[in-house]
Amino acid sequence: MSDCLENVLDAGAPERSRANFTAFIVCLGCVVVLLDISIVNVALKPIAAGLGGRLSDLQWIVDAYTVAFASFLLSAGTAGDRFGNRQVFVAGFVIFTIASVVCGAASNLPALIGARVLQGIGAALIIPCSLTLLNHAYQHPRERARAFGWWAGSGGASVAAGPVIGGFLIHSFGWRSIFYVNIPIGLAALFLTYRYIRREQPRPGQRIDWPGQLVSLFALASLTTVLIEGTNWGWLSTGTIILSAVFIGLSVLFFLIEERQSQPMLPLSLFQSAQFTVSTLLGLLLSFSFYGLIFTLSLYFQQVRHFTPLQTGLAFLPVTGLLTVMNVFAGRLGAARGMRFPMVIGFIGGGIGFFWLAFASGTATTYWGLLLPLLCVGAGVPLILPPLTTVVLASVDRSQVGLASATLNTGRQIGAASGVAVLGSLLMAAPSFVAGFQWGMIISSTICLIGTGLTLRFVPHDPHSRIEAERSDAEII
Repeated sequence: MSDCLENVLDAGAPERSRANFTAFIVCLGCVVVLLDISIVNVALKPIAAGLGGRLSDLQWIVDAYTVAFASFLLSAGTAGDRFGNRQVFVAGFVIFTIASVVCGAASNLPALIGARVLQGIGAALIIPCSLTLLNHAYQHPRERARAFGWWAGSGGASVAAGPVIGGFLIHSFGWRSIFYVNIPIGLAALFLTYRYIRREQPRPGQRIDWPGQLVSLFALASLTTVLIEGTNWGWLSTGTIILSAVFIGLSVLFFLIEERQSQPMLPLSLFQSAQFTVSTLLGLLLSFSFYGLIFTLSLYFQQVRHFTPLQTGLAFLPVTGLLTVMNVFAGRLGAARGMRFPMVIGFIGGGIGFFWLAFASGTATTYWGLLLPLLCVGAGVPLILPPLTTVVLASVDRSQVGLASATLNTGRQIGAASGVAVLGSLLMAAPSFVAGFQWGMIISSTICLIGTGLTLRFVPHDPHSRIEAERSDAEII
């Protein structure tokens, strides 16, 4: 295998071959990171059966990864500049692969949750550096744009395929296999990275904003703990009140730190643009609803419908199967009708689907009764993100597009963690599981209504984009 790869590099156009290998490697990184966001949801019930734990423990299995991912995403890009993107990319894969081994071998929930935190840190190191490596690999803008399309497509496909792949693996090999599957991917990526991606010169002048990084991590952890454990502790309990105060205090401290830093991880000047601020908020709200649905719907299928993990993965196909197709359609529709149009249609379609699910999810309803509302969500949600990404990148100066994209994705991960925490807590707080699920769908529908109003008010019909086609690289749900 190695000799064949070397022959490809030695013949014809070696630079193009090396660039294509780079694209393949960074797409592996995108696949493994985003696959772990969706694949674990179908394994929650088998994990609970094997390791025990309450519903809140299952929320932590999902959110430990997402919170760590969100917390380190902004600093990871700076680390790539400071120490070299290839080196940080490799470090991310090493951490992610080792953490996957620990996840698969975990004998109790604290060990699994701790390993999921390490996975999230590794994931955060992989994603920003993968984009930079891909950007440097291609000199021609058209080839670079096509490579970014591969990157985005591989990520979207991995999110869509996650529940199905997870269901098949669990059915065939048990829940630990969803983590062990990362090991051969990680080892292959490390070998190929060392062999085919050039080492670059670090830029020592770049500094990591450690005070901002640590404060933001603890602020997000405090918020997530309150949202997940509030039902168990009591919303007016001492622990809940103290942690809520800690979150507020750390949030204020974070903004004070960023205001005074010479190289902040999150320049507050970005939020002087109402278009950028609202669009980032829309990304957060979208992920809150979508990932909250993925978490609660997986439990609904397995606990209320008594589906197996494989049946659960297949049941997700109406939602996940439309993601890749509709992402592409959204980009074309935005180009033809302006960015606001597909976003409004997406929020309305998603809102109808969520609201419909609230009334179609009774215990007497068959799966086929859920199909149409699931199709509404699956068709509506992916219409939003590609145009939203374009609007965000068009709202900032060309020199800040990378930071703007990272900020949007950080907001989306915060929204995902909050959605899992809030909608999962409703399952425990409501009189019954079905009632909690229905309330969650009503909240998600309301969020889509709010998103429609914000889009109509703040998103221009056809924003003047200063971004080349290849920079629209975040079109992933």
